[in-house]
Amino acid sequence: MTAAGVIIAFAILGAVFVLVTVGQLHDEASFLQFYAAGKDAGFTLRQIRLLHRVARETNFANPSSLFWSKRSLDRCITAVYRGFYRDGLEDEPRNAAFLDQLFSYRKMIELNQPRVRFGIQSTRNLDVGQSLKIMVDGGGSFRSRIVENTRTHLAVSYPSSPAPPRGLTWRGKMIRVVLYRRDDAAYTFASRVNSDYLRRKPPILQVAHVELMEREQKRDSVRAPLTVPGRITPVQAPEDVDPLPTDTGGFRCRMVDISEDGAALIVGGRVKAGVHLRIETRIDGHPVIIAGTVCSAAYNEKKHFTVLHIAGEVTDLVTKNRVRAYVFGFDRAQTQQRPDRLSATVRCEHSSAEPAPKQAPEESVAEEPVSEDPSRVAMSRGDAETVA
Repeated sequence: MTAAGVIIAFAILGAVFVLVTVGQLHDEASFLQFYAAGKDAGFTLRQIRLLHRVARETNFANPSSLFWSKRSLDRCITAVYRGFYRDGLEDEPRNAAFLDQLFSYRKMIELNQPRVRFGIQSTRNLDVGQSLKIMVDGGGSFRSRIVENTRTHLAVSYPSSPAPPRGLTWRGKMIRVVLYRRDDAAYTFASRVNSDYLRRKPPILQVAHVELMEREQKRDSVRAPLTVPGRITPVQAPEDVDPLPTDTGGFRCRMVDISEDGAALIVGGRVKAGVHLRIETRIDGHPVIIAGTVCSAAYNEKKHFTVLHIAGEVTDLVTKNRVRAYVFGFDRAQTQQRPDRLSATVRCEHSSAEPAPKQAPEESVAEEPVSEDPSRVAMSRGDAETVA
């Protein structure tokens, strides 16, 4: 080889060495940046390593984005969750605790969004269809709904349930309105009824806009609609709830929505606030048991059913993670459609040396039919008045 060839060969080797070294330094710098972001978010070194590998294998241009981007974090959680679920590792304590931390971080990002964190101030921003509770001095409280939101006023349905006292005149009345804005908070405001249109079909009230509503209760969790059958059983205290599924007994109900710290449901008859309940339902074919207390109850006298809002908690961490996966839209059913190359990553980095054996698929449990019409929700035994 000539001297020129030797020089060229050394130059090529030097360039390769520089590229490799620069690449390693870049990777180290990238991991250090990722590590710092992960520590700030409260994750352990083992968890940060797993998240970094998952981020790389899912082709994140900026792996650190999963600590502030909801979309990136969702991709990461989906990969980890599906890996655990497919391999039968989601119920191992270490994995359940890791998922708990991921979901808690995901909830924090969701609830820190401006629309949730700061809410609204003006009634001009309320949506048509928003449910209202209208209170008037000396007249009681009534249910209503926004039917129109114009530049000059709110048009609300004529207050009902219960029927207003005979002779009550709404025009010119000062009213206090309470509402719960979905995925936000509870609001109250005082306003004046400008006009009433009792001869209109359906009759409405025109209520003056206000530019400052009181925001009374910020959401502590994220909920999602859940329209499946369920069962409720009265208990002496939430700690008395049996965490094992039974699929029998209690009163039949229909779920309305669910979150990690409660639920809403419809049950036939009248039920009062303050009652402690065991709620049993299913998500993705898996049983979900909630120990809770009725914090509000809206009784429909005409159709004889009650909408209950339950404050409580799921009875174990694995089930709580399943509820949160459902709430945030992580569909586990897709995990069985095709192999996922992240499976080995998840198994090797974040599970015990001997993975738990896969459990046999659960036999499907035939659900007792429940009518879609809330007024026809039948009871297993007796009447819900006994729950009051």
